[in-house]
Amino acid sequence: MTTIAIIDDDQGLRRALVALLEGSNRELVSYESGEAFLDEVADRTIDLAVLDLRLPGLSGIKVLERLRPLSFPVVMMSANGDIRTAVDAIKLGATDFIEKPFTPEDLESLIDRVLGDEELRDGTDLAPMPEDWPQLDALTPREREVALALNEGLTNKEVARRLGCSPRTIEVHRARVFHKLGVSNIAGLVRTVSGFDLPP
Repeated sequence: MTTIAIIDDDQGLRRALVALLEGSNRELVSYESGEAFLDEVADRTIDLAVLDLRLPGLSGIKVLERLRPLSFPVVMMSANGDIRTAVDAIKLGATDFIEKPFTPEDLESLIDRVLGDEELRDGTDLAPMPEDWPQLDALTPREREVALALNEGLTNKEVARRLGCSPRTIEVHRARVFHKLGVSNIAGLVRTVSGFDLPP
């Protein structure tokens, strides 16, 4: 039996997520606050947590800090405009993040991927070692600048302003960075880049 914890202060969303994710081999538990989750987390086995960044009382970031080291994967939910905070969450050990609003299919796919990845389930360190990532050497100087800026949580427009080019150019560089590093989203980029001091 897989136990998934949903932590969000929106009761309607919690109910919808429980209904969406419930299955024959899943137990869903939900919490309206980070404090309520932290009060119970030591007494129950959690296989995955879906945690909102914006919570009353303890924020999702503060909950992550108190859970360290993580013994289970955490998927962060963030509203539009929370990219910097979501990047911070990944750096604190969150496995991935999904932006609201999201489709049920997107969330289900993300959860299936996270639960299917043995390393993520075991809570092992996700940062690769440099010798395992020759792709870092394949980045051009401009791609390295883009990777570092995205790792800071900047949007494409903010990166474009910083580097003096168009957002479309940044999208092209971003796609190349993702391809060369073998990642499919910002969360993967952050996990890969955070452990390295990439020269410009």
